[in-house]
Amino acid sequence: MSPRLKNRLTLLAIVGPFILFFIIGRYFVDPWSLPRENKGQLIIPHVQIAALDLRDADGEPYDDTDTKGLWSLLYVSGADCDRACKNGLYYQMRQVQRTLGENMERLRRVVVLTAPASGDLRGFLDDQAAGMVETRGDADTVKAALAPAYEDAGGDAVGDIFVVSPDGQIFLRYPTHEDMDATLEEAENIRLDLERTLKGSLI
Repeated sequence: MSPRLKNRLTLLAIVGPFILFFIIGRYFVDPWSLPRENKGQLIIPHVQIAALDLRDADGEPYDDTDTKGLWSLLYVSGADCDRACKNGLYYQMRQVQRTLGENMERLRRVVVLTAPASGDLRGFLDDQAAGMVETRGDADTVKAALAPAYEDAGGDAVGDIFVVSPDGQIFLRYPTHEDMDATLEEAENIRLDLERTLKGSLI
């Protein structure tokens, strides 16, 4: 074997596996079928918060200019607040934020009221979930904007929690639960996703 051929075979032995892995990954593997690290449901495509057409307490638009600088946990509420709603607002949002320690100030909590709040919901927001940013939105508009999160499972956004990036992209969804064990498990899922997200972010 000539030195030239030997060098070519050596080069092929070194480079060949990388080329093979590239071809397999490019043409034979569906990246969306691979396991992901996130615990919540990844929303593809992401939903821009402006699509929800929200209004703040002053009636002004609530959009990506309002989400700048912080990550957000967003809860979509109806008029009433059942046990799942209260578990979500308290354990999956308020308490999760507190578990973030020094990073808790990098997170805001937002509630979207898609109907006038009942006395029960109003009291719970004031007494047990104080500090939330309150916004208002039309129920049909909010549901339509967040429909990409429900193409496979059905349902709608009311009663669910979402993670919103500082540039206004809604990209993760979590359900709320009446059962306490399920609630605490979901709260841990949110905490893990937030810690991973905040660790990898400069914001």
